[in-house]
Amino acid sequence: MGRKAPHTSHSTQHLTDVRTRRVYARAGDGCVTFGWDYPGSTLLQVRILRSERGFARDAEAGGDRGVEEGAGQVVVFDDVTGSFRDAGLRNGTDYSYTVFARQIGGVAENGRVGDAAAASAGEWVRWSERRLRPQAQGAGATAPLADRCRAAAARLRRAFGRRTMLGALLLIVCLVALAAAVSAALPGAAAAKATAPDPNAAYVTAAIADPQVAAVLQGVTYESSVKTWGGTQAAPAGATVRFTWPAAAKRDVAATWPLVKSQDNGVPVPPYTAVKHRLRIEDLTALSVDVLRDGRVIQIMPKDGESTFKLLEETWPPLSWFPWFTAKPWLLLPVFLVIGIVVIARAWRRSRAWNRRLPSMTRHDRQFIGRLAVILFLIAGLAWQVYEAFYAATAPAVDPNGVSAGQLAALPLLLFPPAVFLAALVLELSPLPHRFAWGLIALLAGAGGFYCLAIAVTSTANNLNLSYYVLLGILCLLAAPRAFSAGRMGWSRNSMPRYA
Repeated sequence: MGRKAPHTSHSTQHLTDVRTRRVYARAGDGCVTFGWDYPGSTLLQVRILRSERGFARDAEAGGDRGVEEGAGQVVVFDDVTGSFRDAGLRNGTDYSYTVFARQIGGVAENGRVGDAAAASAGEWVRWSERRLRPQAQGAGATAPLADRCRAAAARLRRAFGRRTMLGALLLIVCLVALAAAVSAALPGAAAAKATAPDPNAAYVTAAIADPQVAAVLQGVTYESSVKTWGGTQAAPAGATVRFTWPAAAKRDVAATWPLVKSQDNGVPVPPYTAVKHRLRIEDLTALSVDVLRDGRVIQIMPKDGESTFKLLEETWPPLSWFPWFTAKPWLLLPVFLVIGIVVIARAWRRSRAWNRRLPSMTRHDRQFIGRLAVILFLIAGLAWQVYEAFYAATAPAVDPNGVSAGQLAALPLLLFPPAVFLAALVLELSPLPHRFAWGLIALLAGAGGFYCLAIAVTSTANNLNLSYYVLLGILCLLAAPRAFSAGRMGWSRNSMPRYA
C-alpha cells in the first residue's frame, strides 16, 4: 500500500496580506462571474456591491444586513469563498461592481462570517472596480469569429446585392484569363529565363558523372559550390566544383586521379596537361573537381574540409603499377637484410682465403663482367634519381602542407642519394681497393635507404622516396662486400695478378 501524504499545516505560513490579491471578472448570458485568490493562511472577508449608477464609495454603502442603501448599491456577496456568480441580470445593461476585502477574526461552522468575527475584523480595503455588461451568446464582441464572419458577409450581401457580387466575381475571372493569355503570347524574357539551364548545375552534373568522383560521393550527403574560370579564346571556359560533406562521413580513398600540371595560381590553364597519380588518402571530407564546359573532367584534387586529410601515397608510373609494394614498402627490408648478411659473410670468408687460391682466367672474366654490371647500375641509378627528382619538382602538389620537391628545404634530401651514387661510381672506376671508403658508402647508403623507408611509411609514399629506398638498399649490398675484400687480381683491383 502506498504511503499517505503528510498533513500540511498552514499554521507556520505567514499571515494574509489584504493588499495582495488577484481578481477575475467576466460577463456571460444574464450573469456575471467573479473569482479571486490571495496568499497566506488566514481568511479574508470579501464584499461585492452592485449598482446600475456607479461604483460604491465604501463597503458600508449597501442595504444588506441592515445597512442603509446608498447610490443604489446592493450587496450581492459577503463571504470568505474564492468565487461568486451573480445571476438573473438583464442582457445589454451595464452593471458597476465594487469589490472590498478585510481581515476577520474567524468564521462560523457553516463557513459564513460570524458576528463575533465581523466585530473584530479590520478595515475594508478596496480591491477592484469593474463595469460589466451581460449579453447573450454570439452577440457583440464576445461572439465567435466564425459567427462574426458570417454576419459580416450577410451585411455585405445586403449592402451590394447578389448581382453586384456575381459581376465582381466574373470580372476577376476575366482578368485572370487575360493575364494567362498575355503570358502565353509572350514566350520571350520570363519564359526563356524559367526554362534556361543553369550553367553551374551543368558543371556539377558533369563532375558527378565521372566514375572516380561518383565512387567517392557514393553514400554521403554532400554540398556543392561552383567557381568558374576561363571563358576566352585562349583559355576555354571551365569551373572548379567543390564538394564537402560532414566529418562523420569522412572517406578513405585509394584511386588513380588526373592532375593538371599547367596551372596559374591554382587555376588550370591551356594546354591542360594532365598526369595520372595513384593516391591513397584518409579522412577525406572535401573534393575539388575541375571541369571544362564540354563536360570533360581534367583534374580531381583532395581538399581539407571538415577535417584535414592525410595523404598516405602519391605515386606515378612505373611504381604506381605495383600497388602491393607502394602500400607496404617495408616488405623489401627483410629481403635486403638477408641478402646483406649473406654477401658480407661470403666476402669475409673469401677475403681470408684469397691468397691461398690459384687465379684463373675464368675468375678474371667473372670479375670483369661483375664490375661492368655494377658500373652500369650506378650510372642508370644516378640517371633515374635525377629524373625522378626533376619530375617531383615539376609535378602538381596534392598536399599543400607537405614538403614539395621544388622547395629549397628539400634540396639536401634530393641531392644526397645521387651524391652517394656518384661517389660509388668514382670508387668503382678506380684501380685501388678503397676498403674504408667502400665501408663508408655502405653505411651512408644503408642509413639513407632506411630514412627514405621511414618517410614512405610514416608520411607520404611517392616515387622519389621509394626509388631512393630501393636504389640505396641495392648500393649498400654492393658496397658492403667491397669493404671486406682484400686485393684482387687483374683489372678488378690490382694492375698485376699475384700467384702463389
